[in-house]
Amino acid sequence: MAEPGDRMRVPADAAGLKAAADFVAGFAARHDLGPAERARLQILVEELLTNLVKYGFAPEAARGEAEIALRLQGDRVTLEFTDDGMPFDPVAAPAPDLDLPAEARPVGGLGLHLVRSLVEQARYERVDGRNRTTLVRRLGAPPR
Repeated sequence: MAEPGDRMRVPADAAGLKAAADFVAGFAARHDLGPAERARLQILVEELLTNLVKYGFAPEAARGEAEIALRLQGDRVTLEFTDDGMPFDPVAAPAPDLDLPAEARPVGGLGLHLVRSLVEQARYERVDGRNRTTLVRRLGAPPR
């Protein structure tokens, strides 16, 4: 993200989830984003960070960290989420089959489906051994 914005690093653990939530709340307050937009940004950040905490590292590996960057330009918020976890492209993850009954669906995938439904652009790159996911949300846009 070349333009200035709000940025912070958080550990990939429960304390990082709390710090990330506070970071998003502060960003939303500084930019006068309403409760609905704040909640949507919280969902985006929380889902990416939760996936990193749960699945981003081998069981015996040390926990890493994530860098979260938010930028508001006009009516669009860009979230750049960079982490040092194992390679994983959340943009390419298959969508869940929502026509199946809940008990017949495999576990997982709903959170990333929700993330993709809240943004109009999503991009993933593996850069210098790190995952970088960039999401762009138009303020006020309903979920797709």
